[in-house]
Amino acid sequence: MKKLIAYSVALVSMLACCNNDSMLEITSLPQPHYSNSVKMSGKYGVKWQTNNPYDLGHRCFDAEGLNAHFGVGNIAAVSDFDEIYPWSDIRRCNIRRENDQTFVTYEGQPGFALDGSNGDVFVRIPKFSVEKYESDGYEYRVISANGSKPHPAFIENGQELDAVYVSAFEGYIDDNGLLRSIANVIPTSNIAAQQFLDAAQKRGAQYTLYDMRTVDLLFSLFAVEYGCRNSSVIFGHGVSDYRQPIEKEWDPGLIYYSKKNEQHTNSITCRRQEKTMITVGSNICICNGNQRNILTFARLTSIMQFYDTTIYTFDGPPVDITTDCFIGSCAQSTNWTETCRSPHTSHSGRANMLEAGFLPEERNPMRYRWMENIVGNVWHFLPDIAFKNLQMYVCSDMNDYCFATYESPYQPYGHPLIEQPDNSILSDGAGTNYWVTTLFNDEDNKGITFGCDFSKSLNSQEAFGAYYYLKDGAYIVANGGGFDHQYRCNLLTTRAWIEPDYRWHLYGARLLFKDLPDPVATIKE
Repeated sequence: MKKLIAYSVALVSMLACCNNDSMLEITSLPQPHYSNSVKMSGKYGVKWQTNNPYDLGHRCFDAEGLNAHFGVGNIAAVSDFDEIYPWSDIRRCNIRRENDQTFVTYEGQPGFALDGSNGDVFVRIPKFSVEKYESDGYEYRVISANGSKPHPAFIENGQELDAVYVSAFEGYIDDNGLLRSIANVIPTSNIAAQQFLDAAQKRGAQYTLYDMRTVDLLFSLFAVEYGCRNSSVIFGHGVSDYRQPIEKEWDPGLIYYSKKNEQHTNSITCRRQEKTMITVGSNICICNGNQRNILTFARLTSIMQFYDTTIYTFDGPPVDITTDCFIGSCAQSTNWTETCRSPHTSHSGRANMLEAGFLPEERNPMRYRWMENIVGNVWHFLPDIAFKNLQMYVCSDMNDYCFATYESPYQPYGHPLIEQPDNSILSDGAGTNYWVTTLFNDEDNKGITFGCDFSKSLNSQEAFGAYYYLKDGAYIVANGGGFDHQYRCNLLTTRAWIEPDYRWHLYGARLLFKDLPDPVATIKE
């Protein structure tokens, strides 16, 4: 278990009276200000009937009568909530840390960059409150600026924060072993969950991984803005209908296996096929022998089909190909929403790359309020919850996060849930999948938004549109869905059946930053 780092306001105040050499400098992050931002005094809500899976939701209270439309391709997002706090103050920014100080550059200010040259790319979400309750057969989510208690994502170790910062892009571990949020890189995958957390915590006490509290925070914002509890209806399924690298026992036709040995090459020759889920401009994975032995991740530059073969050409360093090598898709590059064919550039929307024979709702990168691929592409490990014998364990302090922990500071929460270990099939017809119908009753306001009941009679466009995964044993969890999970990719799809050391090309992470003070330095005599 990670060592608990205590932040004492009283001690900081005492040290402030001493010589400046006695403590690390603590800075406050600048807050954006808009003349058109409404610091709301009302309540903006969404409600849905608890026993009616076909009621996806309706805006209520001060949100009633407002509208929002998710963007598609060159059609920008339009939302009345752009003028209402907290949505109005959600902004993309750079964050960099130097000499124990934090420097923030907001988009539109000089120096802002997506490539990491001015720090990581985050999205600032300002503090607000969320009420969750049931009344007269309806479940409610209600957002207000000045509620009785901020959402738990804004509280760390008893300290109330002005904002949280969610990475705009999925996590990439650089050559220094640091988890980054930058554009135009392939997100890191195929490593164990704890390695992601270590790479985030190596950045300092202010950094951790995207967690369940943040998922709950985003779900609340999304559901109220669109008056809908089902992200699949609004977002689509993101990057979700691409080809997983498949080993021989699952690929009897061997259509994605190399047909010949080639040395120092940027192409692989496979058996011809008429229709592919691998497209030019997307990223591919080349494996050697099994899925976890990855030869390279690269961008596909061309596909040439002949009578009995297909030649895939890719960029990057050349590799040695054998007949044990096979290909599939992998995580698509960060900022692909803006750089792919038919991109999208407003704060909320998806690209519009139409592929013959495929649904655009499953083939395109997406983003919500600048946060790219919070559904689809790669699953995101969540460090604040875990399951043992169907019992959820929860940690509420980011500096104590450690995967596969079932003792203090992780505490059992609620009652054991229902097991559902079936991955089912890639189909959206009734009777084939297990769709979440009820969320965990988060009566203690811990920021939990986990499904606790399911139905096989629904499809992804009904109820929450989230898939229910839970195995009996000791498991960690990941959220959102991966690039081949099609209809199951959803903001509330959380897979609770991952062994702690398991690594896979579909499992990744994303970064989270909170403006916590550094640990207090040793006082000099």
